[in-house]
Amino acid sequence: MFSKDILSPVRLLRLFPVLAMMIVLSPGVLFSLGDIWVEVERLETGGKFVTCQYCGRQIKTGHIHKDAETIIKKRVQDHLIERGIGLKESKGPSPFVNILVYRFEERKGGNFAVERPAGVGFHMHLMEGNVVGRVFVFDEDQQALSQNILKIGKFFKRGGKWVTADQLAEEGINAGLDHLLEVLE
Repeated sequence: MFSKDILSPVRLLRLFPVLAMMIVLSPGVLFSLGDIWVEVERLETGGKFVTCQYCGRQIKTGHIHKDAETIIKKRVQDHLIERGIGLKESKGPSPFVNILVYRFEERKGGNFAVERPAGVGFHMHLMEGNVVGRVFVFDEDQQALSQNILKIGKFFKRGGKWVTADQLAEEGINAGLDHLLEVLE
């Protein structure tokens, strides 16, 4: 009665474990279910120009807030969890994110008037072992709208206020993770 080309329910049940393993072990799913390590370092050289030890790009260092590494690591981990990516407790053979902070300067002033705006600079490296896979560079000082009218979109997105270094770093972290993780999806 049954054609040899049609799979019977018994044969389908035998294929289920194989199909399930293929889905779980596919690269995109494996990463979304897997873990990633986040490493944050600081690079302070007192305003000098130096070369990034990971990607070879030039960096002009600046002042780094004492809690910058903790703030950035927490923000990155929170955003990874929001994206459904687990966190590892230590480095391993799987990909990891290395962040080199070279500037994290808090604004001097309030929401609507500042003597000095916030400024943040960091490199995000997607690495596997000692090999750099992808790099994202974030280096920004908030500017008044009168200084650069072309950034009117950012001005309104920020509510027309002067942001903190933490808020500025979070913008960079979001953009950086979008860039780094698109190759792993």
